[in-house]
Amino acid sequence: MKTFAFLAGMLLVAGCTNHTGTGREPDEYTGCGTDENWRAFSDQESTATVADATAPKVTSPAAGATVPSATKPKIVWQQNATDVGMPDGDVVHSGPSCTDCCPQFNTGSLSTLHLPPISGNAYDLRITVDGAEVWRVITTLQEWGPSDALWASWKGKTVSFKIYRMELLRNDVKQGPYVATSDFTFSVGS
Repeated sequence: MKTFAFLAGMLLVAGCTNHTGTGREPDEYTGCGTDENWRAFSDQESTATVADATAPKVTSPAAGATVPSATKPKIVWQQNATDVGMPDGDVVHSGPSCTDCCPQFNTGSLSTLHLPPISGNAYDLRITVDGAEVWRVITTLQEWGPSDALWASWKGKTVSFKIYRMELLRNDVKQGPYVATSDFTFSVGS
């Protein structure tokens, strides 16, 4: 009987912690992004709608540009082709309507946290350098910049971004994910 209870408990724990998605665990969580959002993206990636009209649209730097290695850029995107959105995203993180809704908000890197559910758009940035995925960010912001060390490692290389967008309602998928038909690419000078 004790063996049965132990095995049943182990199966319950394994079922509660597993998710079906693929891909590396994020290296950063910014804005109000959480590990729950990462799991939602990973679980839904195979069902993503590939369409430029609904996917995030990178506005800076210019697509195909060569960025001088001395000038670390901020990657900036619109929510989609017709909605500019806001640099801080649309997830409420401060003000009178925010009651413990995103207490961890910041524009820098966060560790994995178990936090209150969020509502609004979340983004999954997948960054590849010379064809290999090197960094992943879950964020609610509409801008992101690499650390000095990460930027230095890109010197003289081609960098590509694939950005998924998903609209959440209390951490449940409301719409999406959406992704552009092609990755956004730029080069870093030597």
